[in-house]
Amino acid sequence: MKIKLKKFKKKQVVIICVIAVLLIIIVPSAIYCGVHNETPQQMPHDMFTSNDEQLIGYWQCDNNYSGYAFNDDGTCQFYNFGFEGERLYTADSSKITITNPSASGSIVYKYSVHADELTLKIIEENGHEPAAAEEFVYYRVENIHNKTISDFVQEYADSQVQ
Repeated sequence: MKIKLKKFKKKQVVIICVIAVLLIIIVPSAIYCGVHNETPQQMPHDMFTSNDEQLIGYWQCDNNYSGYAFNDDGTCQFYNFGFEGERLYTADSSKITITNPSASGSIVYKYSVHADELTLKIIEENGHEPAAAEEFVYYRVENIHNKTISDFVQEYADSQVQ
């Protein structure tokens, strides 16, 4: 028994090749966007820009109690409950070390940047491994809007009245 193979016409071969190429491009892109929770427009920038380059800019917690402004010269501003301070940082593709020159202390974070979200997980504090590895999520913003302790007290008081 012989199996007879169907011969494809040139037009059919071209269409099959085009569909195969599109699938090879679209499927991995869709998976990448789904895993990293970003749009197809953000994907090329995220894929071809290193983490340390994506770090530059303003980052703030969603509750506005802390934030960072990373500059491209290795300096950053740290904002926390209305206070701000100058810090120095060094970053590679997965770790960032933030140093407080006035207190001679440093914190090493494992970090990742995906689209407009920065995740920092403490892996070392002043040369010691922390008891619990805290993780912080910051979002890219145009400006830092840092709440003070007074703002939090007022919000709490307002919530108790209602």
